[in-house]
Amino acid sequence: MRVSSLKIENFRGIRSGFVRFGAHPVFVGDNNCGKTTLIEALALLLGRDRLVRELTEHDFYGSSPEPADRISLTATITDFPNDDPELCSHWFRDGRAVVKWVDERTGTVHPQRDDRAWKLCCQIAVQARFDSESLSVEMLRYFHDHDEPIDPFVDESPALVPGKLIHELGFYLVRASRTWDRVFSWGNELFRRTVMAAAAQPAAALLAERDRLRTPDQPIDADPGIEPLIQNLNKELALSFPNAPRVQLRLTATDSRAVMEAVSAHFAAADGFSVPAGRQGSGLVSMQGLLLLLELGRIRAAAGGEFLMALEEPEIHLPPSAQQSLVQRVQGLSTQTFVTTHSPLVASMADPTSVLIVKRHNGELSAEPFLSFPLPADAPNWQRRFFQHSRVEVLSALMQPSLLIPEGRSDFQLLRCILRPLIMTAGWVDTMSGPFAIEVGVVPTEDAKVIETYQLLSRLHQRVSCLVDGDAEGLRYVHQLQKATAPPAIIRWNDGAMIEDAVGWVLLADEGTAVAKLSELSQVPPASAADVVAHLKSKKMDLIAYEHVAETISTTPHCRSRAADLLAGLACACAGSGATTRFVRDADGVWVFQP
Repeated sequence: MRVSSLKIENFRGIRSGFVRFGAHPVFVGDNNCGKTTLIEALALLLGRDRLVRELTEHDFYGSSPEPADRISLTATITDFPNDDPELCSHWFRDGRAVVKWVDERTGTVHPQRDDRAWKLCCQIAVQARFDSESLSVEMLRYFHDHDEPIDPFVDESPALVPGKLIHELGFYLVRASRTWDRVFSWGNELFRRTVMAAAAQPAAALLAERDRLRTPDQPIDADPGIEPLIQNLNKELALSFPNAPRVQLRLTATDSRAVMEAVSAHFAAADGFSVPAGRQGSGLVSMQGLLLLLELGRIRAAAGGEFLMALEEPEIHLPPSAQQSLVQRVQGLSTQTFVTTHSPLVASMADPTSVLIVKRHNGELSAEPFLSFPLPADAPNWQRRFFQHSRVEVLSALMQPSLLIPEGRSDFQLLRCILRPLIMTAGWVDTMSGPFAIEVGVVPTEDAKVIETYQLLSRLHQRVSCLVDGDAEGLRYVHQLQKATAPPAIIRWNDGAMIEDAVGWVLLADEGTAVAKLSELSQVPPASAADVVAHLKSKKMDLIAYEHVAETISTTPHCRSRAADLLAGLACACAGSGATTRFVRDADGVWVFQP
């Protein structure tokens, strides 16, 4: 079984939202867009009681719920065996779920099956209300049987979802905030649950250790250093109480529970030294809960059970190579996974149709797939490179507040090369009215497909800008973009200019110093900024040359200041702000560079 869709109303920062899921969705988006809220909603619907956090007023949209306000969550569950309710009578019968059919192409649920492509489903719902007298939140989880809105706290009580069905779904969550107590020990509930699921309780070993601790070979109280004290205590006890018991010091309470609670995982390095789990690096500690869940998933899969895992930010504390293998192992063991991430590398590992770009605007949540349908066999090369070769860069850009589509890939590379050393210069960002590196994501445009790239990305991002040259081809792009149903913010270089000319303008801030540093740029040393521009135009995509120029700009104060001015103005234009004199709107509303 898996979750086909999720409907959210009045939960956290989401007034309303509807999201459809495939087998292994990956949620990406900027901070505070609703990724964690999606995971928390799934936990409320499908998680065991211990997985669900206590709700407060802040979990209601607006944070000030009235008596009639309700949090409402509904999950559509599908992939039942053979789409046959008779094979799942413990789900579909009186007092349980009503048989429904979902069209997964649209997410619409129907009472009757009019299309063989529709799949058997049931719907689990949660509603919550704030009780102003008890100052607490009351929550009910039940089977959602029809589309008519109901209030389970007022109307006839609906059929509640039994805990054993929640257990059968097998939903588990690994949160991003991992704590030091998630270790391999009986003090960890997940460890105990995994041990029991594997029928691996080492009862004989624990009882043997209990007996050994009760009668140790070298009692602590018999040590010569402390023995006189213990003897004196025993004498005083004997004087005060007839048949007084004798003091003994043991490492635990010497019952089986105390022995289990005292067990602590240690990790032995190659040198043979053993170090407790709590003293390990944060990466190893944060991994322990996930490793237990993977083992639990392996056990459930071997028994033919369901295993749904939500994994928040798997990139935390893990190197890139481990991220890839981890995500693949989780997906291989799980019926369905839900992954949230800020890492474009992690997102790029998923099928592009499974990557959901999460957006929230005025409380409305949406999640659009990075690629709506798999690329056909005859897809043009630029699309293949865009969705496959350049996937990491594109997803990285989509996570920024503003999106910039330059005219070509060389523009993308030159901007990125110039930006990289600049952002490493102390205090540089303080000189910018608009922090370009923080606010703007630059997309690697393939084969100068500015129009087509905008058409692909306009459905995924609310603030898209296009940067084109000031030549005839650039002006043609401007006219085409202006004809779009919802035109982007259009930015262009000054008349006849392109990005290399803007670089030349930056170098002119201290031409002599900058050109001297670029003496090895070409076989014939450049004598002026114009020579540098001419070389860059003749050697498109020469990354070594781009990096050399970028290093020169970052280490030449006047050039660095001018580059900051240029990029800050570009950031303001992308944001639609008028707080820049470096880019000014012309009569057609196009932002034009003013050197």
